[in-house]
Amino acid sequence: MHAFPDLTGFDELPRRVLVVAPHPDDEVLGCGGVIALHAHRGDAVRIVVCTDGGGVEHDAALAARRRAECTAACRELGVSDVVFLGFADGGLEADGLCEGLADEFAKYAPELVYAPSKREYHADHRAAAAAVAEAAGGTRVLSYGVNAPVRCDLLLDTTSVVEKKRAALAKHASQRGDGRLGEQSLARDLANTINVDDPSVRAAECFEEAGFARECVAVPAEFAGLPRATAVISSWNKINEVRANLAGVYAQTLPFAKVVVVDNASTDGTVEMIRAEFPCVHLVEMPHSRYGACETFNIGFANADTELTAILDDDIVMPPDWLAKATQRLAQEPPSTAIVSTKVVEPGMPESYRNSEEVNRERYMSTFRGCASLARSKALAEAEYYDERLFIYGNERDLTCRLLNLGYRVLQYSGAEVFHHTPFGLKPGKRSLYYHARNAWLSMLKYAPAKDLARLPWLVFSKVVLRSRKSEEDGAVTDAVGTIGIGKSLKETPGAFWIVTKAALSVLYNVPYCLKRRAPVTHDDFDLPLS
Repeated sequence: MHAFPDLTGFDELPRRVLVVAPHPDDEVLGCGGVIALHAHRGDAVRIVVCTDGGGVEHDAALAARRRAECTAACRELGVSDVVFLGFADGGLEADGLCEGLADEFAKYAPELVYAPSKREYHADHRAAAAAVAEAAGGTRVLSYGVNAPVRCDLLLDTTSVVEKKRAALAKHASQRGDGRLGEQSLARDLANTINVDDPSVRAAECFEEAGFARECVAVPAEFAGLPRATAVISSWNKINEVRANLAGVYAQTLPFAKVVVVDNASTDGTVEMIRAEFPCVHLVEMPHSRYGACETFNIGFANADTELTAILDDDIVMPPDWLAKATQRLAQEPPSTAIVSTKVVEPGMPESYRNSEEVNRERYMSTFRGCASLARSKALAEAEYYDERLFIYGNERDLTCRLLNLGYRVLQYSGAEVFHHTPFGLKPGKRSLYYHARNAWLSMLKYAPAKDLARLPWLVFSKVVLRSRKSEEDGAVTDAVGTIGIGKSLKETPGAFWIVTKAALSVLYNVPYCLKRRAPVTHDDFDLPLS
């Protein structure tokens, strides 16, 4: 099933608007329809044009002509408040733009800003996007695309004002070249309606939530040169935990460049809370809750456009220095270290486990803690993210096997830690027991060497079925945290025998799938989950 963006209700948008255009005509090309809608509603609209339009030769006569054309075009849209900052074409990367925009923001105090996307091909457009991000503070920013597409977070019906946009485009006579520019812009607006079911919608403009200043904001001087990170969180019906989590995410001393939350159709108000309290979050809403955590995380990973990706559960709380410490440690590692797995503290975790040498020393591992780890985005993509066949649980070890086969490593690092609300060990319940039992076998069928695969039945019997409850309560250390408490779960979960039988049947069903992908790991870091 595919999820297309719904048309956004225009009434939801604020009424005091500032539009930033790198050049004269970008205001119409990028968001002329929406400008006309705001003006028609009686909103306060100011348009700030950054360059003078004088071209690469800095022609004063041409600059004067384009300024007049821009003023006339804005009148066609219903706007007379136009400010020209006067920077030279091609010169927006020079000093002064951010200060100029910050001054305009302070004087006008907009509630909503439209600005070019940071993904634009034109250097002036990217420079304007970065300056807006730095100057906007907490003001909401919607990014438009002129010469590069934007992610469609908001889709606005501009059918009623399409002729106003056409008339405004016609005013930019010196910019039109062969006359196709206006046609191309309107054709794009028509193309934006491709997934709109209402046949009366014949034009639409789309915008990306720019994430306010946090997407492009400069990092503190002490962290200069460190790679930037995107936080990826998969959430489902944990509104209070997600609120606390995001508060911690935005309190980091080294700011995240981007925050992505993929919500699995929560019904407890999580989505509404994020929109109201954390509008800078890039929120992906799944159409129903039948997606597994592997798939929702993969969607989040695909939305990360930074060098690093933080893999975060929805119910963790991180101290302000978590990202700084994890990033600094990963930056010290060779490129072959794909993931830094940080320390996790959980309710019910025995002190002997929390303080053990194995948990607190740096070492390379055959898995990682999926609730709080920092990864190289390129390595995640190269390993093809999580295997969605697993649905949930055991996906970290499965991914690590592919990373090891690619020559990467995973480092345990206790210098940064988070608090995890989920109790220590195996989460009780039928679903947890089923997927833990099933997925351990699926992963090992794909990646365990034959000699290790032959040992697995004995390890399951001796280290799961026969594992004493006292050893678990005393904090016996294992990297396979999900197996801690599985013996208790087998004894106490109603219908455990039939659950495990169902898991075994699923393993048999998936044998062809596993054999097709079989790639035994020979890396020295590999270990069986129950060794």
